[in-house]
Order: sequence, then structure tokens, then C-alpha cells
Amino acid sequence: MLVSNIQAQTALDTSINYIHQAAPSMEVRLLKFAARLFLPKNSILKKLGRDHYASKAAPIPKQLLAEFTIDITQVCGRNVYAISPKGKKSGKYVLFLHGGGYINNIFHQHWKFIAQIIRETNCTFIVPDYPLAPAANFKEAFAMLDAIYSALVSKANATNIIFMGDSAGGGLALALAEQQKKESKPQANQIILLAPWLDVRMTNPDIKEIEQHDVTLRVYNLVSAGKAWAASSSTDNYLISPINGPLEGLPRISLFIGTHDILLADCRKLKSLLKQKSIPMNYFEYPKMFHDWMMLVSLKESKCAMTQIGALILE
Repeated sequence: MLVSNIQAQTALDTSINYIHQAAPSMEVRLLKFAARLFLPKNSILKKLGRDHYASKAAPIPKQLLAEFTIDITQVCGRNVYAISPKGKKSGKYVLFLHGGGYINNIFHQHWKFIAQIIRETNCTFIVPDYPLAPAANFKEAFAMLDAIYSALVSKANATNIIFMGDSAGGGLALALAEQQKKESKPQANQIILLAPWLDVRMTNPDIKEIEQHDVTLRVYNLVSAGKAWAASSSTDNYLISPINGPLEGLPRISLFIGTHDILLADCRKLKSLLKQKSIPMNYFEYPKMFHDWMMLVSLKESKCAMTQIGALILE
């Protein structure tokens, strides 16, 4: 069951509009304090400046290897992980696109998040190790993802497929859905966006006020990463900044975001754009939460969000 204070916005609109009521937990406040003291402010710029930059996926934890069935195949020369329960399977498939600013690969926290969602839903996660900047760009990633999705649709009905992504992966998930729609390909059942990066240009004027509260992200870092991802293409391109893409006719979108995350500005903008077009959307906002908090599965707020995410998957 979803948390009790979720309500439809109107009698005619079945969208969920959820604002988390509890104050941030002590663990969250401590993490934010530590982040302000110790997190490097220009890590993305440093990584982009390295010669022969490479980023490997974090190894799958031993617990997951023992608990789940994990198959690794290759598409376009890169790994694709299929992680499923050893027992009963729900028949649902989640195509999960990891975050990391398009330059960082799968983190240890991603694996823990995926494991918890599988435990709650018995679904199968498909996790691509997609190409990253600066060694690659969005065109190579989309070639890989298009091949993965086509193969997935051939074995599972599209109504059983969910697109999900966090941060940059959230933007990528929305862009992939927009591309599939534009090319008249079968649409996934729904899209679940976790603190998504929707516009790499970072020009929304509302960002400035939010940035003073954000303990992890910096505009100049993200702009540099976005340009690297775009390579010679315009960052206006909807495949790079999906807020510019065709929003009509997409699967139902659910979005989770914290208010101390500079990506909040464009998440609220997307919500407004969808409302103007009378397109239903599930919106979950957590006051004073930092970027991508839901990946830290031990937090009280993360457990709440994962329960909500699990309920969406099982709809």
C-alpha cells in the first residue's frame, strides 16, 4: 500500500501528488552536514580532465550473487545484467538506467537499491552498462539501449516493461521513451524517474535559489558533463535534454525528487508542462532531501520511497 496521505489531484485526474510530511531524519541531517564538509566540489571537472578516463561498474555484492539469479550478456560490446529472483517471478521487467552524470558507472548503492526493489516486487531488472562520456556520447548509448529494448520486447510484452532511472539515468529513461514513441515503437508500461536530470543546460532560473541548499551537485560540473555527453550535438536535443522532447503519448510518468536538489527546478517544470497538456503524472516530493537519496536504502526516507516505487511496479 502507498503511504496514506497520497491523494488524486482532482476527481478527473488520477495522478498522485505526494508531499512527504515527516521532517528529515537525523541520519539525513548528519549526511548533509558531512557532505558539506568533505564532498569535493569539482569532482566531475577533474574526471573529465583525466587522460584515458575510464569508469567501470562497481562489482555486484556477494550477497546479491547468492540471493538472485544473475545473467550477464553483451550488447554492443558492453555488459547487460539481468537480475531476477530465484523463486517466483512477477513477470515484470524493469529496464534500469543508472545515474552518474553520464561519466560515472554503476555505484555499489545502485546494486543495493535494485536488490531491495526486487525483494519487494519479484520483478526482473535489466541493467545496461551503457557507454559513458568522455570516451563515448549519447549516440552510442542510444544504439545500445535501442537494441536492448527491442530484444526485451521480443520476449516480454511491452505492457510488462517499466523504464526506470536515477539522476542522469532518469533523463536517459525519459529520452528513450520519447525516442521509442517518435519512432512508433511499442511503448513500455510506465516510466519511473528518480531525481532525474532533465535538462543538461541547467538554465532554469529557479536553480540559483535551490543551489545554496544542495550539498552534492554544482551547476558548472553538470554543464561540463552535459556538453561531454552531447559531444558535437546541441544540448537542446531532446535525447540529451528530454524536457524538450515530445511528451504526448508517453507511458505514465512517476517522479521522485527532494527539495534540496538543484534538479528540482526542472522536475517541477516538467510537472507543470504535463499539467498544461492534461497529461497525468505521479509526483513525489520530499522536503529537504538531497540528490538521489533513495539509493541509500537504509534511510527512513528511502524505505518510504522504495515502498511507493514497489507499489507502482506492481500496479
